[in-house]
Amino acid sequence: MTHHYNLAPSIQSHSICFIDFLSITNHRQGHTFADSFDKNGKGRVISQKRHTETITAKINDMDKLKKDPNIEYVELDVERHAFPNMRGYEVVAGKGGRRLSEETPYGIDMVNPDSPTPRLQQGENSIKICVVDTGYDNGHEDLPTLVVENDGYSPYGDDELWNEDGHGHGSHCAGTIGAIGGNNVGVTSVNPISEKFSFFIGKGLRNSGSGSTAGVMEAVQACVDAGAKVVSMSLGGGGFSQLAYDQYEEHYNIDGVLIIAAAGNGGNSGYSYPASYKYVMSVAAVDSNRNRASFSQFNDQVEIAAPGVAVKSTLPGDQYASWSGTSMACPHVAGVAALVWSHFPDCSNKQIREALIATAEHPGAGGCDNEYGYGIVNAKAAHDYLLNRGCDFSVGETLGGCNQCVECTSA
Repeated sequence: MTHHYNLAPSIQSHSICFIDFLSITNHRQGHTFADSFDKNGKGRVISQKRHTETITAKINDMDKLKKDPNIEYVELDVERHAFPNMRGYEVVAGKGGRRLSEETPYGIDMVNPDSPTPRLQQGENSIKICVVDTGYDNGHEDLPTLVVENDGYSPYGDDELWNEDGHGHGSHCAGTIGAIGGNNVGVTSVNPISEKFSFFIGKGLRNSGSGSTAGVMEAVQACVDAGAKVVSMSLGGGGFSQLAYDQYEEHYNIDGVLIIAAAGNGGNSGYSYPASYKYVMSVAAVDSNRNRASFSQFNDQVEIAAPGVAVKSTLPGDQYASWSGTSMACPHVAGVAALVWSHFPDCSNKQIREALIATAEHPGAGGCDNEYGYGIVNAKAAHDYLLNRGCDFSVGETLGGCNQCVECTSA
């Protein structure tokens, strides 16, 4: 019986073969050799720079691929998915309704409070934020209208367009980051003035809410190629991938991108990826009382926390609803990262990361732990940290979680 590696939507019965070609070897020969095993001729390059591609091949061909001297390693693809809305925490049933007057969700006040000092406003330097998720409801009354030809990418073909969101998860996350403020409809957001930041949408997940690791990696690569400085990923599933790890390491260390991901909704100490890669900030969820949500995963890679229970945001069709999950916490941190960075364009991604964790507000005794990381993100405090310190300081080794900044203490 033949087992195939495939990018077909039914990824439960098909798997994808990842091949990473060493740039210091004759990678052209490696590509040619791998392509000779591609059974449907639809192999795709994930990254020209890293010489990675995905093909469809027989399961018993894997050993042959692994033995080729021009191929560094081969992986089976696994399913990645949007972390589900934790429905037991909903405050509005169904898909929600249309709102004719603007509301400030509690999460915005928590991560960027207007007391005791005024709320931090957006800076003059536009930061591009990429949302890797199920797509984007382009044309929503409360979301910036994006250019179809330039502002997004889908690896899944014409049936899965980036500017459509058949699920709603991606549009909900985007709304927390950048729903339009001051328009008297819907909700406001962390970055309410659309002219002062920009979106790029990577449709890493299909409208069903799931997708392939290859698709997620392609979407992230498209984000970086488009100039995104912050990548928000409210998704996960599967185990550690060396190929994904290498890609995120390069984006972090060489491309200067800050990648932020949801810690996971299992309510246990398990590692979810990509959040648990050390080059990614792992975000836990808290409720409106600043308590950790019971579904929020806790482990030594959790680095920061944000509101993730009953978070009101945008859904396709000019709708709004309150959803819960670490998926909802993640875009709060991504939005704050871009907001702070807009004031300090000369700071590196590593310095922005340190500012966020050094000034996070731990709801307990302070310090850092597996449940909250360094604490709840605070935009104004992070801004003031960089205002006082500047962008000339060095940061330590990248370790992630509570080891990311041993000198940092909560505000």
